[in-house]
Amino acid sequence: MARLDEQWGVTQRPPGTEPLTDERELEAFGYRQQLNRSMGFFSSLSISISCMCITAGIFTVFAYSLSTAGPIFVWTWPIVAVGQTIVALVLAELAGRMPIAGYAYQWASRLTSSHYGWFVGWAGMMAFTPGFTGLNLGLAPILSEKLGIAITPTNLMLVTIGLTLSQFVINVIGVKVAARINNVAAFVAELGASIVLTLILLAVGFFTRPANDVGFLATSAPGPGLGPLTAFLLSGLLGIWVLTGFEGAADLAEETRLARHRVPRAVVTSQIISATIGFFMILGLTINVHGLGATLEAAVPITKVLRDSLGGFGSNVFETVAMVALYAGGLANMAAASRLLFSLSRDNMLPGSGTLSQVSPRTRTPTGGLIVVALFSITLVVVGTYIASEAMALIVGMASVGYYAVYALAIAAAIRASRRGDLRGESSFGLGRWTSPLRWIGFLWSVAVIGVLILPAPNQKTALMAGVFFLIAAAWYGAVLRSRIVRGEAGVPTSAAAVEVGP
Repeated sequence: MARLDEQWGVTQRPPGTEPLTDERELEAFGYRQQLNRSMGFFSSLSISISCMCITAGIFTVFAYSLSTAGPIFVWTWPIVAVGQTIVALVLAELAGRMPIAGYAYQWASRLTSSHYGWFVGWAGMMAFTPGFTGLNLGLAPILSEKLGIAITPTNLMLVTIGLTLSQFVINVIGVKVAARINNVAAFVAELGASIVLTLILLAVGFFTRPANDVGFLATSAPGPGLGPLTAFLLSGLLGIWVLTGFEGAADLAEETRLARHRVPRAVVTSQIISATIGFFMILGLTINVHGLGATLEAAVPITKVLRDSLGGFGSNVFETVAMVALYAGGLANMAAASRLLFSLSRDNMLPGSGTLSQVSPRTRTPTGGLIVVALFSITLVVVGTYIASEAMALIVGMASVGYYAVYALAIAAAIRASRRGDLRGESSFGLGRWTSPLRWIGFLWSVAVIGVLILPAPNQKTALMAGVFFLIAAAWYGAVLRSRIVRGEAGVPTSAAAVEVGP
């Protein structure tokens, strides 16, 4: 007989006993199976790849980074890639311990307390929801141009809202449909077509029809009022934003079969694949810039780069790949945001938790959570259109602060629990003797990135938006949630009945 630890799941099983089912393992954490557990490894991997959506993210932020520092910005990518790979390894180790929807909120709550976990979960909502909003904002001008719609702020807002509503409908239909779309996007668009087109860009830019020599990639052209170092750091927003979301698979763990083993590998694999492809893609795009000034003045700078280097047909193919990736990325991030909100509501952490935690009996999707994240995304778009002229940079920056806050807070919880001897059980994705050093490096890296995102003067509005978002969390916590948790009416289950498993 093997006893399941009431907080960590399965302990070492005696030889000859059968492995636990995913459902029984979830019961050990205090929950019953409600979501549709239908995804395998490739669907889990495609969720993380789509949440990262390198092609889509590069299309969205390439012009910003190029205009901020000039071509030299490409070298921020490898720096970010190393830091994010370390973070992915650390989070994968936690996913191998606790494969639960709500990922970092659940991890932090069980490693410390639900008081602490609340703020981690809130940071996650600040990451995923503005994250898919930014992707839809990035898709809107490309799609509008293809459809012949005038690119005006109001038109872009309406197109973005239309994209959001369509993604909402697909997610409501069920995770199987969304997973199929993400599988196609991830393995055909992101990994297939994007690799081929990236190789063509590299061949054109370096060999067949070069517009610049290699030295162009070391050219610094800081934006107005920026020093070279500040510009270089700010231009890292491309990698800082794009190389996030690899933990999307962990947020959909309760919909993945053999989640304890498959999810951690999906997290790390997606990060390594995306970091590698993404670097060569931005290298190929940057070396093919025909006139830096003219490119930055274009309505859609990246479209000009593609047309200059690949011609009309090649540009159309690349743009189609990007549009598919952008749409699928928004779809995946919406799904991840709704699962995090479902996990918080299931633990009575939010206003209206009883309604928000409801799962459709027919599709087994958290419909209430999907409605809320869709409405919040639409609100961000409307506010960004009519109040903040730099809506894209603000929303992307806000999402980035959310992601890195989640990383820093979750890793800090793991470090604290380990030092106190509270980190029990074993992970299916062990890091061996490197566990502690990697946690510290991942934590310090995440804090450093948050500093880059909020401290420079051009990022003060981003810092203000993130600060307001956390003030809302603090107000709700102080007024209602804290007393709920103290009374045992909210928070993760801490006394789930132990499960006895026979041979």
